[in-house]
Amino acid sequence: MEPNPDYLPPTQKFIAFLKEQFEKFKKTPLTLPVGAAIIGLAFYAMLLYMLNSCLLPILPPFVMLLVFWNFGIKRVKKLLLGGIIACTILMIIETGFFVDVYSNYEPVVGHSEDYILYNGMVDPLSGDAQTAFNFTLDINITKDPTVPITNVTVMIIGLNDMRNETMTLALRDNETASYYYMTTISEPINQHAFWANVNDTWYLAGDFVDGEEAGAMGPVYSSTWEIAKPLLYFSALQAYVQFMGIYTMVVGMIWWTRRTRRMREKQLNDWETKRKDAVAKAPKEDTRVPSLAKAMGLEEEEDSFVCSECGADVPGDAKACPQCGEKFD
Repeated sequence: MEPNPDYLPPTQKFIAFLKEQFEKFKKTPLTLPVGAAIIGLAFYAMLLYMLNSCLLPILPPFVMLLVFWNFGIKRVKKLLLGGIIACTILMIIETGFFVDVYSNYEPVVGHSEDYILYNGMVDPLSGDAQTAFNFTLDINITKDPTVPITNVTVMIIGLNDMRNETMTLALRDNETASYYYMTTISEPINQHAFWANVNDTWYLAGDFVDGEEAGAMGPVYSSTWEIAKPLLYFSALQAYVQFMGIYTMVVGMIWWTRRTRRMREKQLNDWETKRKDAVAKAPKEDTRVPSLAKAMGLEEEEDSFVCSECGADVPGDAKACPQCGEKFD
């Protein structure tokens, strides 16, 4: 029994079916919103797994173009419209992502690398503009209870400014020197760290990220909207200025490439048209081919020539070809 040439394995049939449905989908008006939703999901995955990567600020514009292009959206106006829709979704996703991060962060007890400074913290962790936040820090003086301690400072880092405040000694014994500083906070999102000079050596206490000292999170306002307002602003800047800016430049390069290609094609067509017109307007005698004898210099130029229609030798003074009857001007 001969194999059926039209037979396809089930897997290939299924792939062919999916391709067919995808081609139909590309002709529907759903390509823009569905494409923007896919871009949003990809961006959320980047925030989860690439938050500290240097590629995060530049990948989304190229993901946007890749998705829209594969969805059959290739006109410049539709690409730009899709970019605006996608950037709006990215702005909302980024805002929501960081609101959740700042609303549910885990408290961190700051310390220096060698634990000379330790128990650096703020209480309470969240509040509002009227809340009195108490920053506290302990300094280990077990080795020398009389060691000089100066410039004990809490550094409060907000979104728009940074404060360095001198802390007050609360208690000192033979093991520990405890300091505090109480204040209200005007910024909804903050970090903090501690400095101190112990026996002429500077120490920094904070959180440790990948082995490096960094500011510890807090305090943060308890109102979700107060947290969201500055994040929405910064997310909009990143979405519409950074992401959309890169995306628009790439789309502009595509538009310019298409335009220059069309200009080249038009120029070539114009040249071809002009060449054909010049050939068509040329007089008949210009297209006569001299005979071989003339070409070799064995005949006078006016004696004969070759008919351009049939190739026969024609006398120079003939008005028509004696073989095919072609008339000459």
